[in-house]
Amino acid sequence: MRNPYMARGQDPAGWVTETFPGPLRRALEQHGGVPHTVRAVVARQLPLRTAEQLRERIERRWYERYAHLPGQELLDRADEIAVELVREPGCEISNRCEDGWLLDEEAICAWCQPSGTVFDVREPDLAGGRRSSPETVSRMAAEIRASMRAGRRYRPQRP
Repeated sequence: MRNPYMARGQDPAGWVTETFPGPLRRALEQHGGVPHTVRAVVARQLPLRTAEQLRERIERRWYERYAHLPGQELLDRADEIAVELVREPGCEISNRCEDGWLLDEEAICAWCQPSGTVFDVREPDLAGGRRSSPETVSRMAAEIRASMRAGRRYRPQRP
């Protein structure tokens, strides 16, 4: 539903929500269209972000988080996903942080992504350059694979 006091094409919230991908848009249409909550979230963010930045956020989050969902799950969660695609980033340090990336500085946000490493290395380990044994590396890799398999939404069938 567009604002009756704005000329066609002049509603920035409507322009931002037109970015929703086709599968999500069709699911939302079955629920009655784009929720008013989504338009309210977009309107709250327009003083802080441009409409183009919000459109980029929708596209980025869709492909990072939701593009893989099967049709029925997408249909069941359409309203929730629409809100998640436009909601404010949760950074407590900077209002210019966009999902872990500082827009003004073009750098990674230290609060949202404090470390680019998988394992934290203790200070004594840095100087000596201590290495893990092949057995330890194999054991850790097996544990990681097992935890990833346990966290899968769908388990592939083995022949």
